Amino acid sequence: MTETWVDHAYRNGFALIGDAAGASDPSWGQGLSLTLRDVRVLAENLLSMDDWPAAAGSYASARDAYFSAERTVGQWAFDLLFQRGSGADQRREHALPLLAAEPDRFPDHFFSGPELPCDDDVRKRFFGET
Repeated sequence: MTETWVDHAYRNGFALIGDAAGASDPSWGQGLSLTLRDVRVLAENLLSMDDWPAAAGSYASARDAYFSAERTVGQWAFDLLFQRGSGADQRREHALPLLAAEPDRFPDHFFSGPELPCDDDVRKRFFGET
């Protein structure tokens, strides 16, 4: 249940993809999806730009953004579903009935992609703070 990542997936002529660029918590099953997305984004950039270092840098910036969203939502899910302690128990007692009644409160980033909003409003709704 650990995550690792590099600060930027491109440097000095090398672009990292998949787990080499960053691995998410395997509990959420995002590894292959992230790898395939990395390949697609990098390939599209390389095919559309003559400046390959710029294309790879653009890929790395895009990866930073979508991997950050995945990590953020993964951390929220971990905090609600797996974190231990009385505070976590209280959070679950409050939020889980709301999620059962309104399943769309659960951020759908794992299935629909990281382009979905991933801000404090989404977090508050997920935890039942709004």
